[in-house]
Amino acid sequence: MQRRNVLRITNTEGKDAMIRCPRCRSTKIYPVAGGYGGYYYRCKKCGYSGALVIEFDDDVTPKEEQELQKEYREEVQEYEQRRRSLFWIIMALIFIAAIFFVGFR
Repeated sequence: MQRRNVLRITNTEGKDAMIRCPRCRSTKIYPVAGGYGGYYYRCKKCGYSGALVIEFDDDVTPKEEQELQKEYREEVQEYEQRRRSLFWIIMALIFIAAIFFVGFR
């Protein structure tokens, strides 16, 4: 007999809710650690690990799900773009500092 860990999530109205992975939208997400401070989840499908999960009620339409997924992807792309630009700014500052210190010796 196979034993399954089932995490029961209830929304603010007391109804059962379904959690999904924010990256791949899979329901194959399970808590790895947690307790009073919240849970840390891992997705079996895509390997995502983190505290953020998406909670769905049964009455969520596929159109709403697609809109949420689109918003999430846009936020991730914006974050990655900011991170890339910050990386190049730091690299430029390091390069300028290296030229400054080497040039005055």
